[in-house]
Amino acid sequence: MSYKNKRGSAIRAIAGAAIALAALIAVIAVIGDPAGRSPRTANSGAGTQPTTQSVATEATKETESTQKPTESETTTTAETTTTVETTTSETTTAETTVAGDGKAMNPKNYEEAIDTEREASKRVYLTFDDGPSVHTNEILDILKKYGIKATFFNIGVTNEELKAAEKRAYDEGHTLAIHTITHDYEQLYSSFDAWKADVLGEQENIKSNTGITTKYYRFPGGTSNSKGAKYGTDISQCVNWLDENGYLFFDWNVDSRDADGKTYTADQLANNVIESVTGSEGEDFIVLMHDAKPKTTTVQALPKVIETLKSEGYTFCQITDNTKQIHHHLYEG
Repeated sequence: MSYKNKRGSAIRAIAGAAIALAALIAVIAVIGDPAGRSPRTANSGAGTQPTTQSVATEATKETESTQKPTESETTTTAETTTTVETTTSETTTAETTVAGDGKAMNPKNYEEAIDTEREASKRVYLTFDDGPSVHTNEILDILKKYGIKATFFNIGVTNEELKAAEKRAYDEGHTLAIHTITHDYEQLYSSFDAWKADVLGEQENIKSNTGITTKYYRFPGGTSNSKGAKYGTDISQCVNWLDENGYLFFDWNVDSRDADGKTYTADQLANNVIESVTGSEGEDFIVLMHDAKPKTTTVQALPKVIETLKSEGYTFCQITDNTKQIHHHLYEG
């Protein structure tokens, strides 16, 4: 046989072997992988392996099918979203005004209160200790009539009517602040821990009733009180704790003297405030008054105080983070 014929026979033999090998691979693909894996799904109706393009298309369809929610899932998602939005709306309504960090603002009209302080040249802050009381709504009515805001340093109450009065004060834009739970000096100042528990307890009382966490505080008896030393509490330690924990505490530089233990008429109380303010130099006057059951004449004195000081060019403000803090000297014994 010639070299040429031998080469042709070899080529034909190789081609035949290749065809046989291809047939064997096809059979294995149909029967299944020896490792036990399932064969690829055949292209529908074709009887052959899908091309690379068709495999990619099938994979894409499968991914889209997995990612795209069914109609029932879509409905559930929409209902869930609606529920969340409703809940958020209800929470916002309960807290009235929410700051950028999600916390309820105190006072409710915080930005307006800041603007009022900033624009005023002579500022008077009416502050009421020991409420809420049977007089709180009367005080709020008067403040509303004259369109001014005040600050309430409150004590703990469980009576629902008094709690409603406290909530009204916040809802109408006044500042709420911590005074004490019981105003029992012996209990309050029996130790530093007792004092701190009192502060945190009244803070929680206000929060549970109004939704706000106030950090404005006034010591019962003022910073200069001698009760701490008498009953075992170092007021300087209390002051340091307030500073370290972000509280702002306020005393006063105008005293209405409605807690002197002496009986004053409404006119006398009003004059105590008016003369102290107009007879002093300065731009910021924090007035001490009391919102307590016996203080009927305090309520009666308010219109005269407001009308007179307004006519003298004073602006009534409420305590905010920007308010100048008035502090008494610590008691030294």
